[in-house]
Amino acid sequence: MPVKIRLRAVGMVLSSAVVLSGLSATSAVGIARNEISVVDRSVSADEVQQPPVVMGRWMFETASGAPLVTPDASASGNAMTLYGGAQIGSGWVDGGVTLDGVDDYGVTSAVPVDTGASFTISAWAQADTVPQESVALLSVPGRKQSALTVSYVPSATPDTDPGRWRIAMASTDTRGAAVRKVDHGRFFSPTDWTHVALVYDGSAKRLSLYVNGELEEVRCADDDGDGVQDDPTCTNRVSWADDVESFKSAQPMQLGRAKTGPHTWGQYWPGTVSDVWAFQGTLSSSQIARLSLGMPGLPTEVPGDY
Repeated sequence: MPVKIRLRAVGMVLSSAVVLSGLSATSAVGIARNEISVVDRSVSADEVQQPPVVMGRWMFETASGAPLVTPDASASGNAMTLYGGAQIGSGWVDGGVTLDGVDDYGVTSAVPVDTGASFTISAWAQADTVPQESVALLSVPGRKQSALTVSYVPSATPDTDPGRWRIAMASTDTRGAAVRKVDHGRFFSPTDWTHVALVYDGSAKRLSLYVNGELEEVRCADDDGDGVQDDPTCTNRVSWADDVESFKSAQPMQLGRAKTGPHTWGQYWPGTVSDVWAFQGTLSSSQIARLSLGMPGLPTEVPGDY
């Protein structure tokens, strides 16, 4: 019989900038508070979260061979091979790899994390120009579905809406699998250096997307306090989702592209990527905020709280 442990989650507060309907995407108009109610549930001992462990870090400071191979700075030794005309150079943090958006990409030697359990992946990215269609920053493919894809999705009105960063996660590696998507639209432009991090809590089945160290929470205006939003066309948005199922992929991580069919690739990233991390386990919001500072010379270890 498994040991039962009583867990009580209290006082968790998520705060981020609120955008009221009708304002531009660059207008910060306040801080929203989403207070999480008390949760009391029984879990098995093997469900208790373990501290995160660094499973990979690619700094793109050096590369050698043909094709180029850039080392993994973690103890895993999971080197990344760069294909096409991908070249290393300067990045936001230490080094960076430049991809042309046509056929450049990188592939790790092995999948860095168990995508069926809790994990965290983060990276810095900068597009050369605003993409006109969806492009993939990174992905972990399966045989018939991708375990996850992190991509940028442009908007129809780029002058007032910068678009969305998006995580797509499939529940199983089957053609008819449910695919959950989480979006985040609180940033200035994909042509600015942007820190993107996804956190999947396998025990809580919760998927979160951070951009520049923040979760997104957009609440529609209700100025008269009648419980009905003032603009009926407004939609509340949050950059997390619950009840998200995932599957374990055995295929290596792809940098700068994603599967677009059973045997085809596309959505190549047009720009530079810097300081890619992979952790088994969930980083806290404070640890994500620390990574989003983009400090050169950060040691390859689980970051402390910010």
